[in-house]
Amino acid sequence: MKNQTSSSNFVHALGTLPINTHNGKYSCYVEILDRIASQLQAMLSYHSRVTVIRFDLHLYRSFSDNTEVSKLMVKIKKRLKAKYGSTRLGYIWVRELEKAKKHHYHIVLFVNGNMLQHPSNLLAWIERRWTARGHPKPYIPSHCYYVIERKTNENLDLAFYRLSYLAKVRGKGKLNRDNSVNDYSGSRLKLRGKSIDNSSS
Repeated sequence: MKNQTSSSNFVHALGTLPINTHNGKYSCYVEILDRIASQLQAMLSYHSRVTVIRFDLHLYRSFSDNTEVSKLMVKIKKRLKAKYGSTRLGYIWVRELEKAKKHHYHIVLFVNGNMLQHPSNLLAWIERRWTARGHPKPYIPSHCYYVIERKTNENLDLAFYRLSYLAKVRGKGKLNRDNSVNDYSGSRLKLRGKSIDNSSS
């Protein structure tokens, strides 16, 4: 990743979105900002309401690859299908290492908000799955979710400003990983058709 921005806004098809750079004091990776916005936009093209969920994952030891978090994303998708009959899941994760010796992950999930409007049950299930593998309990921040309405874009600015934290330059590109291991990854959902269908649920 090369392109960075210290602007207070990010321009995307969703609109001019606020980002958390502390008025230019810090920088964010444009590539990650674009993936966040694009996956949210894709989910909104299928669903009139999208629930955005934020949490962090820590590990019992530092791993040189991202296998643990990749496996969890697969399990979450299977869980959504088993419980709600839906497999459409948008997500972004970033891997960071700062002062601690062990790296950690910041995660955002985008799920059908008509199917799941509150994340408590899903987060409890994620906690059980993660700790069963010997990892510490996931960190759930205050105000960990937003419900975004497609017609009004309600909560869009609040959510994106919060999620832009995942794109911060600080903490990425550190040691304790193979050169082939990514600092971030995410789903690759495509837009539904050429325009958003407001009748979709």
